[in-house]
Amino acid sequence: MKLIRSVVVVSLVVFMASCADAPNKKNTVKRPDIKVVQPDRELSSQYYLNQAQRKFAQDGDTTERNDLLLLAASKLQQEQNCNASIKLLNILTPELIHPENQAQAQLLLAECYVQLPSPALLHAQKLLEKLPNDFTEQARIRAVQAHIDEHQQAWLEASKNLLAAGNLNNENSLRLWRALGNLNAKQAQQAIIDEPRLRSWLDLKDIVQQQGLEPDMLQRSVSQWQSKHVYHPLSQALPETLITAMSKAPIIAKRVAVLLPLTGRLGSQGNAIKDGIVAAYLAQLNNSSLKTNGTSIPNIELRFFDSALKTPQELNDLVADYDVIVGPLLKEKIAELITLLPANKSILALNRIDLVIASDTTATSTLADANHLITEKANVVQSEIAPDALISDDKTQNSRPEIFYFSLAPEDEAIQLAKHIYDSGLRHPVVLSADTSTTQRMAEAFIEQWRVHQRQKDYVAPATGTFTDSKSMRKLVSELLDVAQSRQRVKQIELLTTSEVYAVERNRRDVDAIILFANPEQTELLSPIIESSLSPFAAREISVFASSRSYTLDLNKNSIRDLRNLTFIDMPWMMPNNPWLELANEVGTLWPQSQDSLLRLFALGYDAYNLIPKLRHLKLLPITSVPGLSGELSISSDGEVHRVLQWAKVQQDRVTPFAMD
Repeated sequence: MKLIRSVVVVSLVVFMASCADAPNKKNTVKRPDIKVVQPDRELSSQYYLNQAQRKFAQDGDTTERNDLLLLAASKLQQEQNCNASIKLLNILTPELIHPENQAQAQLLLAECYVQLPSPALLHAQKLLEKLPNDFTEQARIRAVQAHIDEHQQAWLEASKNLLAAGNLNNENSLRLWRALGNLNAKQAQQAIIDEPRLRSWLDLKDIVQQQGLEPDMLQRSVSQWQSKHVYHPLSQALPETLITAMSKAPIIAKRVAVLLPLTGRLGSQGNAIKDGIVAAYLAQLNNSSLKTNGTSIPNIELRFFDSALKTPQELNDLVADYDVIVGPLLKEKIAELITLLPANKSILALNRIDLVIASDTTATSTLADANHLITEKANVVQSEIAPDALISDDKTQNSRPEIFYFSLAPEDEAIQLAKHIYDSGLRHPVVLSADTSTTQRMAEAFIEQWRVHQRQKDYVAPATGTFTDSKSMRKLVSELLDVAQSRQRVKQIELLTTSEVYAVERNRRDVDAIILFANPEQTELLSPIIESSLSPFAAREISVFASSRSYTLDLNKNSIRDLRNLTFIDMPWMMPNNPWLELANEVGTLWPQSQDSLLRLFALGYDAYNLIPKLRHLKLLPITSVPGLSGELSISSDGEVHRVLQWAKVQQDRVTPFAMD
């Protein structure tokens, strides 16, 4: 023990010597014991390090030296030198005897861990859990916990911890505003119950969500809210994007160019999108409500260009006289075209340049950085943008075209499934996926999103498996649910007794959700296999979830029977009894043989055209959304259109849509 203590003391001496200023190293004259007072300026970490070294050299007093070193560690953190602070605290902590000093060191370490470029969230969380319940620095603890919650996208907890931490300066107020913006309706109600002080914040959020697409109405309502909450942190300094949204005019399209592959291998997909755009255009012309209210219907010129055999430069030449461009469809053409477009254009691309699923808790799923493409005119790049960086820079937008992206990426569905399942309190899902590139990407996206949402301290990676045919399906389900082991135990009991054994095979008790990424035919085979593998004596029912790839409009009675109790997500447009039945009947009459995939592309085109006048304000205010055929649509601050799909469950002899998010 003495040897360890000596090593720690030597380490401290070495650390303090290494941090000392050069002039102090040269000074060998022993100074008298005079208390040093720092004149009219804030004391630095170096001051406290020098004082600690001087004090210990004088009388060997470790108590006062340790107090000074704790102050030095705190100052190093304030000086944004957390690496040095962590190094000092790791050396100092074994020397600390007083519980208060130990707690201070743990809290300082936790604060530094969350401030690192790659935050050590697990270490910070464990340090917070070790702090005594009666520790006085509760506000600082809540502030650290808020950082952890934000990285883990635990927005409800982050909101409450940010408010409890106090110190709602401009930066922290915007952090709280962002956290509240990510709450769904159910979470927002719970936030008010848990912390009534959040009601005023959520009142402003409601105003933005309801009137965000009407600048004049939004400005009046926000002014009224400010008058009612004069001393509110946001009333003193509204978010910049909200201020911009109240003053900026929407996109007024006069000439719209649509770039689609209308011939060649992607001709059927391009024409399905074209049909959707034309349908939306005609619906706008025939809008009886606008005619009844005396509102003039805008005279918009709409023209389609076949992009199949044209280069991006040729496409740029074609759209020179158009103010809004919809398309292209292919990623490589989008990537190059946006580097050519002048600043007075607005483009709604019909694909992502690239999709990056975050691999750790410091990043979110996002697009390749479009600004980099514009300035570099480079190849497709991947970029991970931290949540705090996702703020529209309105000044830079004036010198380049406005860029938006709208796609039907299957990964989005996997992410929505992961978010919902986690928010429902389910913690041990099993993921089954077909052996195709698309379903494998969906499974990977689900797992990555699950890692972001799941607390690191108790993270359990979902069990996964891939199947190729009906035989491998049965084997996979049996293995992942441990039914095979149960069957083996029954056989062993039968061998040990001469009496007849009555037994029911049992599945794993920890599994609480099964997720399928498969086509409709595969799902029809899988669902009965799963149902037959679940024990009827289980304490709780295991829910089975699927994406839109498991659903088709061509389900017959036998198919519905095989899919009973399956919960899935899909476009509202694909659901029975949707609000667009008249349009659906017209489409069915015109294209009776249309496949499900083409109907979904029709919805993409329909929504893309209707989004044009709303694009700018949806991007400025990501918490706003509009209903569409393809889902509830919002736009992130980097221009990506996000879809929240409709939930439905196969019950009895029908598909029943319902709201869950």
